[in-house]
Amino acid sequence: MPIQNSEYILNYGPHHPSTHGIMRLVLNLQGEKILACTPEIGYLHRDVEKLVEDRNFLSIIPYIDRLDYLAPVIQEHAYVMAIEKLLNIKVPRRALIIRAIFDELTRISSHIMAIGCLTYDLGCLSLFLYGFEEREKIMDIFEATTGARMHLAYYVPGGVTDDVSRETLNAIKLFINKLGFYMDAVKKMALNNRIFQQRTKGIGVISKEIAIKNGITGVNLRASGEAYDIRRSVHYDIYNELTFEPITLNEGDCYARNMLRFLEIEQSVWLIKQCLNLIEPGEICAYDCFSKDIRLPKNSVIYSSTETPRGEFGIHLFTGEEQSKPYRLRFRSPSFATIQLLKTLLVGHTIPDIPAILGSLDFVMGCCDR
Repeated sequence: MPIQNSEYILNYGPHHPSTHGIMRLVLNLQGEKILACTPEIGYLHRDVEKLVEDRNFLSIIPYIDRLDYLAPVIQEHAYVMAIEKLLNIKVPRRALIIRAIFDELTRISSHIMAIGCLTYDLGCLSLFLYGFEEREKIMDIFEATTGARMHLAYYVPGGVTDDVSRETLNAIKLFINKLGFYMDAVKKMALNNRIFQQRTKGIGVISKEIAIKNGITGVNLRASGEAYDIRRSVHYDIYNELTFEPITLNEGDCYARNMLRFLEIEQSVWLIKQCLNLIEPGEICAYDCFSKDIRLPKNSVIYSSTETPRGEFGIHLFTGEEQSKPYRLRFRSPSFATIQLLKTLLVGHTIPDIPAILGSLDFVMGCCDR
């Protein structure tokens, strides 16, 4: 029999469903209280940053898709913008609007997944299933335009590979107009549910100061009161013409992070509606990267970033003497920064709090173990 109040070690993962990827937590426990936590990553390592050094610039795009596999095109966006900056490519207006529409559809899809996984971890299967039904509609829209459902490889330097048909634009309008059923379900089954509130309010609180100090971005930062959003602070592509402000909450707990994703789905719907009103006929690509190699200036350095559902995704692109391949490509992963918090964030909580905290942080290991 264990001695009462003695400390012991528990391995949480690396194959536990609520770790949302292959990650191991080494927990020092006293009863069910967490005294210390050591996150261990690297189980999903795929060496992407090294592999792309031997690929030409166009063939790197599908690798970018597979980092944060829940927000592929938004990562493509950061990568192609880096090349566009170096080559001074002016992207056609129609392509900029299409990119914004696809970015926001991806954000809705990712936030739906985050809400569904968190509520499922805490015992509500229905929202998980309702969410997947809505996510399928988004993937149908992607497939109608690109032929792919998740990893689209759709953005290229100068624009996009395929135009969006009128039928697809109508499908997008129909989707955002009928999303209300799902949003009402989230309110009833999670946000206004006293059991969900008891499991998430006051749990896993991240202060604004701690979030900034640890380089946290995205929802996990804005839920702690800091109004930092790359779409607004950098104004990349068409976002400078769209009317919106970053949404913030001040509680910084699991409930606030989930609530903020709900509010950002509504905001993304509003942004898509604005884009649909702005879109007009025109060119979709200003640079023919398929008939000629992309060659970047020698010995140059560029940083480009976009606002993914998990925060700031950055591309550090370095070129050397070889102009058709990168000398070095480094990724700024919002999930990697978030995982560092677990060493202190879980301390003082109990084992049942772990799924709530991990689910609310919404990290993706594919972007972390790159």
